[in-house]
Amino acid sequence: MDYNYLKTKAARVNMKPLICYSIGNLKEFSFEEYPFEGYELKTSSEGFKPNILILLKLKEMFKGKDLSLHSQLSRIFSCNEKGYPEFNEAELKILRAEIIMSNIIGIKQIIFHMKEGFLTKEEKEKFREIINFAKDKGIVGHLNTAIQSGKFGMELMEFIDRIKPRIVHIHAHNNYGDRDSHNPVGKGNFPWKDILDKLKDQNLKKIIIENRTKEEVVQSKKLLEKYYK
Repeated sequence: MDYNYLKTKAARVNMKPLICYSIGNLKEFSFEEYPFEGYELKTSSEGFKPNILILLKLKEMFKGKDLSLHSQLSRIFSCNEKGYPEFNEAELKILRAEIIMSNIIGIKQIIFHMKEGFLTKEEKEKFREIINFAKDKGIVGHLNTAIQSGKFGMELMEFIDRIKPRIVHIHAHNNYGDRDSHNPVGKGNFPWKDILDKLKDQNLKKIIIENRTKEEVVQSKKLLEKYYK
């Protein structure tokens, strides 16, 4: 949790989050075509490489921009349950490398996915080590938790009510519940307006649009800008 983002109630009233864009292909990206208040880089995207020359180029290119990094890792610690603890160690080393890359570029937030179940005592200790390592680099981690039927033992809105003071960044896309389609915000049955209504006057600082085509990105941006007018 980024405690620098947690403000007093009075300061949060009518606060508008930054509307940002998750870049899928750096080779085809330009600020002119994608004018946003902030950007998310992906270590898995076309044009991103763990090469110091590439990292320094990105540092210069995005100088002064509000940035976050989306890790290439998915379901950290889940390999322990499948009987491959040595692969989990490899994942944690990759996450450390991504934290170092973020520090080089000037990124202050990194987003990553955790496994869906509870962490064991040993996993908590290893996770705490990663968090402390990130803090030493001035970087804050944000967990990316998927909402799936029955995973939390409660309805979606009840879950949001319980954690809404801790929600600071969200990824914005939609689907019809059958697969992770990454549709525009207005195309699907996920109740975005209801979610945003609940997060008003809370700690939400950044909405990152995560669609696959420019047309879809524009649609989502227009809907979000209209909501926050």
